[in-house]
Amino acid sequence: MAEKEIEDLKKQLKEARAREENERREKEEAKAREENERRKNQRTTLAEYLYNCHFDLYQKLRLAGPSESSTGLATSVDGKYYPRWLRPWRAFTDSQRQEHFDDIIRICGERRVFQQESTTRDNGINFERKKADLTFINGIRNFKDLNEDIGAETKTGRGKQQPDGGGIRTGIDENESPAFMYDYKAAHKFAVEDLEAALERETLFMDVYEWAQTDQYKTDSTLRTKEREAARITMALIQVFNYMLWYGVGYGYVAAGKSLVLLYYDRAEPLVLRWHLCVPDKMVIRPTAELHVEQVSQTAVAQLASFCLLSLRSQALTGRPLKDAMDQAEGILKKWKREAYTDPVTPQESDDTDSSSSMPSRGTDKTFACDESPVARKYPLRSKSSCKDSTAPLESRDEDEEGGAEGYQRQRGAGASVNKGEKDSSRKSKDKGTGGSAPAPTKQYCTQACLLGLKLGRKLDSRCPNVLYHGVGGNTRHPIDAQELTKLMSEQLRQDPYGSCDALIGRRKYGSSGVLFKLELARFGYTFVGKGTVSARPTRLEHECSIYQRLEKLQGDVVPVHLGMVSFRPGYLLPGGAYVIHIMLMSWAGVAMDTTLSNLEWEVQRSIQTIYENGVNHQDEREPNLLWNAERCRVMVIDFDQATVLPPPKHKRLLGHVHAGEGPHAIRKAINLLFPDRPETPHAGQLVGHYSDEGWGDVVFTVSHDLDTNKTVLVGPREEATFRHTFVLEHITGDYWLVKAAMLGNSRYTDKFFSAKFVAGWDF
Repeated sequence: MAEKEIEDLKKQLKEARAREENERREKEEAKAREENERRKNQRTTLAEYLYNCHFDLYQKLRLAGPSESSTGLATSVDGKYYPRWLRPWRAFTDSQRQEHFDDIIRICGERRVFQQESTTRDNGINFERKKADLTFINGIRNFKDLNEDIGAETKTGRGKQQPDGGGIRTGIDENESPAFMYDYKAAHKFAVEDLEAALERETLFMDVYEWAQTDQYKTDSTLRTKEREAARITMALIQVFNYMLWYGVGYGYVAAGKSLVLLYYDRAEPLVLRWHLCVPDKMVIRPTAELHVEQVSQTAVAQLASFCLLSLRSQALTGRPLKDAMDQAEGILKKWKREAYTDPVTPQESDDTDSSSSMPSRGTDKTFACDESPVARKYPLRSKSSCKDSTAPLESRDEDEEGGAEGYQRQRGAGASVNKGEKDSSRKSKDKGTGGSAPAPTKQYCTQACLLGLKLGRKLDSRCPNVLYHGVGGNTRHPIDAQELTKLMSEQLRQDPYGSCDALIGRRKYGSSGVLFKLELARFGYTFVGKGTVSARPTRLEHECSIYQRLEKLQGDVVPVHLGMVSFRPGYLLPGGAYVIHIMLMSWAGVAMDTTLSNLEWEVQRSIQTIYENGVNHQDEREPNLLWNAERCRVMVIDFDQATVLPPPKHKRLLGHVHAGEGPHAIRKAINLLFPDRPETPHAGQLVGHYSDEGWGDVVFTVSHDLDTNKTVLVGPREEATFRHTFVLEHITGDYWLVKAAMLGNSRYTDKFFSAKFVAGWDF
């Protein structure tokens, strides 16, 4: 074979191999593109999702510059508690963060249940096109807004009263309690380098306190520029620290731009606030070919998830434990611009006496009792946790408590630390206890018949679950009356506001004007509810009491039994720092209505109408204020703080005619009084008259004739907030008419309307 032919063959072979390689490469690229598209549009694992969030969301955030935001100091913290020492939260940094993230990864596994990559990327593009923004909607209640004496929370000089938000734990029993508090700060006020420099200063709080007292701080421009950043950071930390104290939680954080400062406070070392700085940009810099869990655990979402899981290990303090903890704070902590830490104490990181034993008490020797350390304690993974932006009964038989306004366990586990001082002090405080106190109410609620009998001096109700506690010496009558019950309850609350008294906040039993309590009169076992307010002058509560007095005939049937009002000081401390000092006592109304009941709407209208007929317009007929009472088999109405008393009827003489019992003659007189100029034969048109029933004013009647049925009817519509009644005067035969009352949305007629006065044939 000629050499030229050989060369041609080699060339052809080379070209064939090149074509084959090119085809293979194109197939691989097509397959890769297909796989990439499939991956982008398929659900992701947790690790993949966190990875995508970091690069497609977190790194796309564009933050406003200093020129677009205020440049002053943070909200005033004057008069608020501040810690002495600021120390690293090494337990979280070294172990807890990774351990909890590993738990999350283990639970989620490789299940693809999170958003696909394409969705995350699209969200990131939206972030990139506009500067990030935050809307502060307050969902964390401090209950000070119930105070009628304060016109607005934002009074000049009062400082910020509520956190921007918090994590809310929802237990298996649906009881809610806070897990942590947080605040947002403008990114330009918290540059990473300033945060790092400030947090490394163990004496930051004392240093800034000293600077703030000097004239040099106010006039020296160099110092003002340098130290103002530290002052902003200090005030932000103090703010969240106080939220943590008053809400009874050990965890909080400050979010500033792309940085998070996670905070932990162990009341066993009450002078120390611990921190962990989360700056993912420094830890997760660029995407990698392979996804590493260690890298993902450093992202902002992963670290915050670990923080949230850790916070579930401890219960928020409420009631007496919260009060004892705040008494401890008052005795040990100083207040900003009021007192400085002046005694010479050398901080000793590993010494368990570095805080509480070194500081002199200022008026209290009470100690806070921790339960087991979170390191040893297991958190309930079945609990639900949620973050809410800024806006429990002990026995199963009381699980559906619903007795008042719209609608915490007692101990908290102290957080752990790698330091010996943290562990030992936690163990010591655990053993000390809180001292003797009456338990939370455990009895079932007394029946309506029981408390109504107490008020009216009747016999005991044998069906009341607490009847054996009421009887004294075999007496079949109540041992006390409502006035004596109110007096005894007032004395009991003055002696111990937290004994046999439990705020039902965890069940969301609070509203615009009050917080619901479960109360138990220890001496006689009477168990009922109370609506508490923090106002020094409880105008709205007093108004509600007057409405209940107006509806006295309906108590125990349509509305709860009103037992009186008690006042006691210093009061009952609520999460957030407000004190309840007035409580209105009443019977337990019932549970949330079962929306599947076929005649529920009619039952609601029946109760509302009965109240109206007794001279009261409720004006707030929302579901939380309409409860089902199984004992009375009807809807019971609560919350009368917005109710108004109706004016008396204008034509009282008509009332006498209607009630005179004169039969058709009285009816004829009533019709003539209502419609003196009526035609002999009704025609379509409008007739205006006054109806006489107590509490009613003008009523407009319309006469119309139906040509199809050849019926002439007299219709009187009356509009209310949520319902309407239609009164029909129907022609029966000859000169006889029948009056019926129909409920809107219900074809059922009732012959009991207007006390069954117009149920016979009328000689029109």
